[in-house]
Amino acid sequence: MLPPTEYEHLCDQLITLYADLDNAIISDITRRLVKNGNMTETAKWQAKQLQESGMLYDDIIAEIASRTDASQNHIRTLFEDAAVESVRNDNVRYREAGLSGIIKLSPAAMQVLDAGYKKCSGDLGNLTLTTANTAQQAYMTACNNAYMRVVSGAFDYNTAIRNAVKAAAQDGTWVLYPSGHRDRVDVAVRRSVLTGVGQTCRQLSMMNAIDMDCDIMEITAHFGARPTHAEWQGQLVSLSGRKGYLSLNDIGYGTVDGFGGVNCQHDWYPFFEGISSRAYSDDDLKKLNEKNTEYNGKKYSDYEITQIQRKFERDIRGLKREAAAYDSGRANAPDEQLRQQFAEDFNKAALKLKEKERQLKDFLDQTGQLPDNARTQVLGFGRSQAQKAVWAEKKDLTNKSYDDIMHLKGQLSNVEVRKWYLAHDKTIPDYIDRSLPLEQQARQACELRNQFRTQARNLMADQDARRQLDITDPNKSFEELLANKMDRKNLTREQAVEDILNTATKTRKSVNKSLGLEE
Repeated sequence: MLPPTEYEHLCDQLITLYADLDNAIISDITRRLVKNGNMTETAKWQAKQLQESGMLYDDIIAEIASRTDASQNHIRTLFEDAAVESVRNDNVRYREAGLSGIIKLSPAAMQVLDAGYKKCSGDLGNLTLTTANTAQQAYMTACNNAYMRVVSGAFDYNTAIRNAVKAAAQDGTWVLYPSGHRDRVDVAVRRSVLTGVGQTCRQLSMMNAIDMDCDIMEITAHFGARPTHAEWQGQLVSLSGRKGYLSLNDIGYGTVDGFGGVNCQHDWYPFFEGISSRAYSDDDLKKLNEKNTEYNGKKYSDYEITQIQRKFERDIRGLKREAAAYDSGRANAPDEQLRQQFAEDFNKAALKLKEKERQLKDFLDQTGQLPDNARTQVLGFGRSQAQKAVWAEKKDLTNKSYDDIMHLKGQLSNVEVRKWYLAHDKTIPDYIDRSLPLEQQARQACELRNQFRTQARNLMADQDARRQLDITDPNKSFEELLANKMDRKNLTREQAVEDILNTATKTRKSVNKSLGLEE
């Protein structure tokens, strides 16, 4: 028996290997798209694309082959380690029953283990080979679409190529199943290995139980189980079909969506009547399925919470792939104009990525779920791209509220802070309630300006300078500002009120000039 927690991260290291393949394919497609040349000579251009698609296919096959030995060795180790762990856990129950336990796997059990490894390794090989076909097709589709958009006059060359790169990032690396269903490489690998290891361990546990004359098996249970699996998790199963217990048919053993089916994280272990104690009571199992986790004011079951988290993680991986493709396009662009346009595309994708990461963090904070970095990792999006994404986010802060960028407190340069302040200071008239008396409007303007000034200073990396500003140029209350204007400009109270409104968006030119923000 393997506990559910063991299944959760069983494939993390292997996924890293195939995530690298994913990135290599997208980068290769992007490089060929960006450097595909002039589209005006139709026959020559189309012939070149056919040649490029063949070279792309060959390169992908080579990429897969270069990883084959490493992945097969890792898979074999996974199967062997999982088998050892499974037998060790089952032996606890056998020894509780006064039996010696499994000392060594029988020849039949060794055959099951070897067959499971070979089947999983072969399945992975077949699945990943389909990526060469899907990537080749994605490349040709992107080229044809770019060509049609340019010759029809609907798009200029650069825009068509940028759209093609985006499409390649989204469609270039899929695994195609015989049924027509398709999955990303990392998803397909995780499903194949987790299912293969799980089925092998369950089969070994059953064989060992039969050898030890044990007919009853107890199924593991975990939070977030599929509703159909929640019906039988934690229950007792009779291998021979004895009355009073669930049967193998009751739990769907041997079916795709039943116990031990695709992506199933349940396992079982021997249970001896009168000796063994059930791990979960009926009340415990009921609590596993309750809607007891709150997110954004609504209650969810653990299964539903898991699905929400997986959606965030998929979105983040997709945005990382897209950003990595734009970064590759920028590196391979033949001219400065296209290079700058890819830089803009990267910045937009990076901003979406950082926002999605913030949403995931908020979700984790609200629900108490743990982050799963293996599910958001895209190797083509490494430290360099991550730093560029952070910088892109910082460069476009002007349209973000303070609440959106509170995580950047104490991190922004004086120029970045000033840009943010100027942009928000200009919006003060938009927030003023014009139905109020003038003095109330002026009071609103004063309070808004103080708010933006304080928030801007909170964002400053140079907090020593901020403390000095709080001393030399502190926020003034409305009455203090009113008195200052009346005294300094020799105004009546009514005139000073009007002046506060008229100068609400006026900033010091000397400060702007010193930071290079004004001529």
